[in-house]
Amino acid sequence: MAKTSKESVSFFFPAYFDEKSIPGLVEDFNSSLSKSGREFEIIVVDDCSPDNTGKVADRLAKKFENVRVVHHKKNRGYGGALKSGLSSAKKELIGFTDGDAQFTVEDFPKFLDEIMDADLVIGYRTKRAEGFRRHIIQKCYSLALLLVLSLNVKDPDCAFKLVRRKALNGLTVDSNSGFFSAEFIYRAKKNGLRIKEVPVRHLKRKYGTSRCIGYGKIIETIADLIKFRINTLR
Repeated sequence: MAKTSKESVSFFFPAYFDEKSIPGLVEDFNSSLSKSGREFEIIVVDDCSPDNTGKVADRLAKKFENVRVVHHKKNRGYGGALKSGLSSAKKELIGFTDGDAQFTVEDFPKFLDEIMDADLVIGYRTKRAEGFRRHIIQKCYSLALLLVLSLNVKDPDCAFKLVRRKALNGLTVDSNSGFFSAEFIYRAKKNGLRIKEVPVRHLKRKYGTSRCIGYGKIIETIADLIKFRINTLR
């Protein structure tokens, strides 16, 4: 039996050094979801950001009744922020994207259409708005995931996803690093979840710089990949 198009939605943003981008992002998603006729909530996960991200998020929660904030007392990393968002979400469908506003709410209806007969919908960037260095790093990472884990998806690191809350039962992700997304998809496949992929636009970052592509973060992500592979062979 097909799912109703009015399933409730939780949408969250892991946020770190995103004080300037979070307001527009929250307002755009709040406006779109308000018009959808769905019951919804928006969650900002402040990963102990040193800037004013937490304070800005708190002001947004006071302004919009469907917005709330999860504050980390210490930084848990990208994967840790995603775990908090997933565990805090209360609605039937859980969507998320990063707090840097490099994705647009205009693509979200495609996720809602595809989730009708799927458990997890993954975005893939048709044209990536990033420098050559990062593009090469991501290509190498995708190849490593294919070779090491046989993870064959178009864009395993894309930060725009929608998942059924009930599909998270029995799906445990260990990584707190940038490897979280790949492990999440890998375990979803192993659990037999129905997975679909949709094209999404990738916008240039207007504020700040990414902190997920430094050498320390890359090493942490690769270390988690290797550790995960070793553990799956046991």
